[in-house]
Amino acid sequence: MEAVDVLKMALNPSGYLIEKMMNKNAEAFDAESENSPIQKLKEDALREEIKASVFLTQAKVEQELAIARRIDSAEEVEIEEYYDLSGNAGAGLKADEAGVTLGVNGEGRKVTKRVIKFKGCQSVVQNIPASK
Repeated sequence: MEAVDVLKMALNPSGYLIEKMMNKNAEAFDAESENSPIQKLKEDALREEIKASVFLTQAKVEQELAIARRIDSAEEVEIEEYYDLSGNAGAGLKADEAGVTLGVNGEGRKVTKRVIKFKGCQSVVQNIPASK
């Protein structure tokens, strides 16, 4: 294991493992793609897309857990979150003696802001329940 790999593993173990898994999957896909029919390649691509989606979800969960652990150990925490992903659309059709009128409208709005500030660090004592 090279020094760069050791540093990556120390700084972000989950990210390092995800990167290694993605690289290994990409290498396996490249090796198989040379002698495979198109349908099998499409199935493999779909399978890899699903795996990537699962890895992304797992990474988000790990990120939230890391934030929660940091909140536990911080002396002061400032959190400011806004989420508003709204939108609407409409369409209309009107027919009368003068003619036909067709109308379409849409509105979209996206507000996203997430700021989490940690100040200080205090030791966290975890109580491990005694096994019976």
